[in-house]
Amino acid sequence: MRMFPAFLILFLATPAFAALDDANAPVLAVTPSGDGNPDAIVCRAPQALASGGVGPKLCMHNNVWARLTMTGQDLSADGKSVTLRPTVANPSGAGDPDGVTCRRPMTSTASRTTAGPEVCLSNRRWKDLAREEKRIDKDGQVVSTRIYGPGGAGHDGIPIVSASVSPAL
Repeated sequence: MRMFPAFLILFLATPAFAALDDANAPVLAVTPSGDGNPDAIVCRAPQALASGGVGPKLCMHNNVWARLTMTGQDLSADGKSVTLRPTVANPSGAGDPDGVTCRRPMTSTASRTTAGPEVCLSNRRWKDLAREEKRIDKDGQVVSTRIYGPGGAGHDGIPIVSASVSPAL
């Protein structure tokens, strides 16, 4: 069942279903993340092949690039096979803003160990989350890390309203 999305994306990425090379389409040096208009055509520049030379320029609709990103997959340099993207523990948004970085699934242990989803976002989006004081939790949800409430005089930021000392006995 897990291989079905890979086969579907590979099927949609075949030359018959790939978008035609549009002269006005933006060409990125890295695999596009799919951000933006789902119907827009975006191209990936030719990539170096392991055997030498370069592969083809790949142009597809953003919705296909987005499906690749959401499933943590990429197209090989020759454009014929789907590969898994490498994952990191704590993405920071460093590197090419248009590049995609995947965070490996976070695990939680209570009565049993469970793992959340792998989360893949563009480096620009990872950087935006950090700037907005947000993060992706173990379940894949965006949550705020900002501490709300009034700042206080206490060393931990908790407001000190009053303090009283009991009389000596």
